[in-house]
Amino acid sequence: MVTSSRLDVPPGPGFVATVAAATGVYRRGNLALAQLLITHPGPRRQGETADTVEDGMRRLATALRLCPGDQDPPVIGAQLMTSRGHVALDYGHDQYVMTIPQPSQDWLALVAVGAACRVCLVITPLALAADQAETDAHIRASLARGQLMWGTTFARRRL
Repeated sequence: MVTSSRLDVPPGPGFVATVAAATGVYRRGNLALAQLLITHPGPRRQGETADTVEDGMRRLATALRLCPGDQDPPVIGAQLMTSRGHVALDYGHDQYVMTIPQPSQDWLALVAVGAACRVCLVITPLALAADQAETDAHIRASLARGQLMWGTTFARRRL
C-alpha cells in the first residue's frame, strides 16, 4: 500500500491566510518578468511555532511543485487567476485558492497578457516589517541554506 507523506497535503486556508505575498517586476533591457514572493511572518496563531510555519511553507512549496532555488525553475502550469484587478494563486487545495493582495499595476499588466511569473517561496519566516535590504539578505541566506523554492507560472486563459 502506498501512503502519502504529510508534505503531499496542501496547507489549509487558515495557514494560507497568514502567508504574505508581494508582487514585483524584474527588468533587464527589453526583458520584463513578473515576480511573486511568498513568505510567512512567523508564528502568530495559537499553537503555531517556527517549526509548524516551516512545515506549512514546505507543504505549500510541494503543492505548487516548486523546486530548490539552486536549480532551474520548473514550469508549474497556469496557477494564476485574474479578474478585474484581483488575483488568486491555485496552490493545489481542492476548495481554496490563495489571494494575492494589491498586486502592482505593472505586474498585473504583464500577467494579463500571458507573461511568465516567477514564484519565489521562502521557507523560513520573514518579518512583515523587513525593509528591502533585510528582505534581500533573508532571501540570499535562505537560498544558501536550501530554504528557497521557486517555479514559473502564468495566468489561466479565459474562455
